[in-house]
Order: sequence, then C-alpha cells, then structure tokens
Amino acid sequence: MAAAFGLGRSRLARAGGSGLTFLVVGDWGTGSRDQRKVAVQMGKAAEAIGARLVISTADNFYPSGVKSVEDPQWKTSFEEVYTAPALSIPWYVVLGNHDRKGNLNAQVNYSKLSSRWHMPANYYKHTELLADGSLVDFFHLDTDPIQDRYSSWLPRFFEDKQLVWLERQLAASKAAWKIVIGHHPVFSGGSHENTEALIVLLMPLLERYGVQVYMNGHNHNLEHVVVGNVHYLTSGAGSKPRAAKAIEGTRFVMGDRLGFMTAHLTPTAMDIEFLDDQGVSLYRARIPLDAKSGPSEADHLPQHDGGALNKKDDLVP
Repeated sequence: MAAAFGLGRSRLARAGGSGLTFLVVGDWGTGSRDQRKVAVQMGKAAEAIGARLVISTADNFYPSGVKSVEDPQWKTSFEEVYTAPALSIPWYVVLGNHDRKGNLNAQVNYSKLSSRWHMPANYYKHTELLADGSLVDFFHLDTDPIQDRYSSWLPRFFEDKQLVWLERQLAASKAAWKIVIGHHPVFSGGSHENTEALIVLLMPLLERYGVQVYMNGHNHNLEHVVVGNVHYLTSGAGSKPRAAKAIEGTRFVMGDRLGFMTAHLTPTAMDIEFLDDQGVSLYRARIPLDAKSGPSEADHLPQHDGGALNKKDDLVP
C-alpha cells in the first residue's frame, strides 16, 4: 500500500467570501435509505453554505470495503447517493476498519477515475488557501495501523512511519490552521469509547504542534469534546447512529440521530454546526484559532432523549 511521504495531492484553492466552507460525514457507506436521507440534507447544506469540499471520516463501504474500482458499491453507496450538484466537489477521504476488509488500493486508485474522490495514498496532506492568504493544512491519517501496532510488540522496536511522517509535516507546516483527520476517535463517549493508542501516540503530537482540531468517525454519533488545547469532533452518524454518553471534556454529544457536520473556517475562527437527517440544527459552536481560549460562543439547544448534552455553562469559558 502506497503511503504519502511528501505533500500528497495539494490543492491550493482560494475560498469564496471570507472563509473556507466544508462538510464532514463518516460511517456512511451502506446504500441504505437512512444514508440517502442524510445525503439529501448534505446537498441542501452544501448549497446553502457554498461548500468547497467534503471530508469523509471513513467506513466508506460496509461491511467489507470494495473489491475493485469496478465494485458496484461505488454506485450504490456513493455516486448514486450523493447526487446533489452542490456535492460535486472534492471529497477528501480516509480509510476505516470496514474499508480495510476490502481492497485498499481500489479506494486509492478510484481517485484517478473520479473528479471528486481524493485519496492519493492511505495517508496524506492537502492544503487550502484562505482569502487573506493564510493556509489551512489538513492531515489525513490511516489510524487502523497505528492502533494495531500499539497493541503488538512492534512499537518497542520500530518507529511508526506514519507518525514519523506526521510529526515532520506538522513541524514544517506554516499554516495558521492545522486539522488532523482519522477514522478512530482520540476521545469519545460513543460505543467504541476512547482509543488508547491515539491518546498515547497521537495526542502528544497534536498538542506539541498546535493542532486545533481532530476530526473522526468510528463512533456512530455526533460529538464535540475538548481536552487540553485540542477540539475533538466526531462525525460518524452518516447512516446508522448509536448511543453515546458524555465524558470529561464533552461540550455536546448526540447518539440517537443521523447527521453530519458543517464548518466555516476563517483566519480567526472555525464555526461548526451539527445537522440531522431532517436538516435540524442540533448544535453550533465557534472554535477560535487560539485553541487555548476554548469555545467562544455556542447556541443553547434543549436536551434530547438518546444522549444529547448541550450545556451553555460547559461552552462558555
């Protein structure tokens, strides 16, 4: 499996207006009615905000990835589901545990056949340019091997090439915003809970190099957790939600709704919003560029059955 040891595919696209707008969805590839309901609302949201790209937090194809670039799931779970014109934009994709049961190279190689599917390697970096000239670096990881190596004897003898690559890229980054994406959560109150390997091996890099945001799926819920100086955002409710609970650092968690996240990124702040499959806004918050100051504002919404937490006192520093 090829890995990106340079910039990978770099896309320097000037964002419209004053910021970069994008969607984040995960754990979606079922081809089900529920996935299609989410897709409809994603199309509406993408049009409303003028989205420039979509971030997929993986498990793109259930239950066992794809077999080839001709696999019928490319149509039934992707091309024929996300049909809104506003979603005909670049999709930056990472791999999940279900994807790894199939042909990983097929998901990389599909980038050569699709105008919107972008996965140049199993981990890679891409860059966006904001209107004021400031940079946004997105680091897309393959977290499954990190977790597997951590649970074996290998880390005692060998450095993880992916983490070495990430540290070098973070150290060299001149971007004001540094956003890391992986499938597995670092911190989460979802059914899979926290990922010990990422707490031990990845979290120190996020803190050391000033990463403001880590985005993931794997847990099939919507979530905002703040630990240290990093905001951990789970968007994994793209086709089948699961129960979730609050943990230390939770600002919001929803475990009974299908949904996705939108983001509006400017030189000074990142505005996020979680929407459900009916287009209902579940939660909004602003993450400042200086993550140390914590969320500066958020909407107070009523608590929902099924594990929603949205306490204003938790959100205002």
